[in-house]
Amino acid sequence: MIRHEPLDYWLALTLAPGIGVLGIARAFQGLGSVDAVFKAPVATLISFGVRKKAAAAVASFSDWSQVAAIKEKTFAVGGEIIPLDDPRYPDNLKQIADPPPVLFIKGNTDLLKLSAIAVVGARRASELGRRFAFKLGARLAEKGLCVVSGMALGVDGAAHEGCLRDKGPTIAVLGTGLDVIYPAAHRHLSERIAENGLLLTELPPGSGPDRGNFPRRNRIVSGLAQGVVVVEAGEKSGSLITARLALEQGREVFAVPGPPGMPGSKGVNRLLKDGAQLLESVEDIFLALPWLAVADKSGTNSGRESNTALKRPALTPEQSQLIAALGADEINFDDLLEKLLWETGLLSRVLLELELSGMLIKSAGNSFRVVPEFVE
Repeated sequence: MIRHEPLDYWLALTLAPGIGVLGIARAFQGLGSVDAVFKAPVATLISFGVRKKAAAAVASFSDWSQVAAIKEKTFAVGGEIIPLDDPRYPDNLKQIADPPPVLFIKGNTDLLKLSAIAVVGARRASELGRRFAFKLGARLAEKGLCVVSGMALGVDGAAHEGCLRDKGPTIAVLGTGLDVIYPAAHRHLSERIAENGLLLTELPPGSGPDRGNFPRRNRIVSGLAQGVVVVEAGEKSGSLITARLALEQGREVFAVPGPPGMPGSKGVNRLLKDGAQLLESVEDIFLALPWLAVADKSGTNSGRESNTALKRPALTPEQSQLIAALGADEINFDDLLEKLLWETGLLSRVLLELELSGMLIKSAGNSFRVVPEFVE
């Protein structure tokens, strides 16, 4: 009789017809080990919510050649397989109602231990939305947080790019197998993420971009993170699915407000009406999640205060003048105009540039203040 390692049993469970992710999770949680699931009588599996046909499929499973093929294809592309009982499996994800039984990953598994924020949004994002997502990704990386997203066009890709600007930690959750890059335009991005971050999927090699994969993928995006930020979303955006899943998982949801009347504003503004946290800068995340632990550049978990020595971007003369004018104060737009004697258009442009760079925070009443780390 051929003896199989525990990983073989995990993969076999994912292949057993009809058992489903939730059935596997319930059976494993109830019985405590993957071996026990395979040795359990059909009636016992049924008692944990596994359907009769699926329980019978587990008991009679024999397609070990397919299990071997999945392992071979994963290792061939430089990937690894992390089952639910592996110590590297992220605790956050393990706590959701339907955690993936196995994760196919490529890259730095240490990222699975970091505190993370998911950044998601419209594929057809505006230039402003993409720029905000890029700056947010960069700023989160500077704070030592891992940025999680879905590597889609638009907001997702921009958030990954921002995080990678200084080789920050980022995880891309795929709706395909590790060997199928979608969208194809992000092949180079996927290579950079695999080199500096982590590619992750619950789907075995060869899995294509089927429409049903992406809503399922979204629960992993939110499940890996302590909070989810939505940057631009239409009324039927997949990002709203991620936000809903995040709420179900007990995660904090943040929304970046958009101009009224813009297609990409409808979803995020709806989230705000429904109680999502308004986000104008990364500081809003720490205000809502003051317990959030971050890792400094040496990789040690040292808390928020130890990671505030941020790299100051190079400033234009106008930006430097505006920073100096604000100092440590909060000043509204009209008073800034009077203080600087600038044209309205110039002040609006420089304020937006500094806000997108993460150096400036806009408050109620059209007032602005410099992020404390950057006060001269």
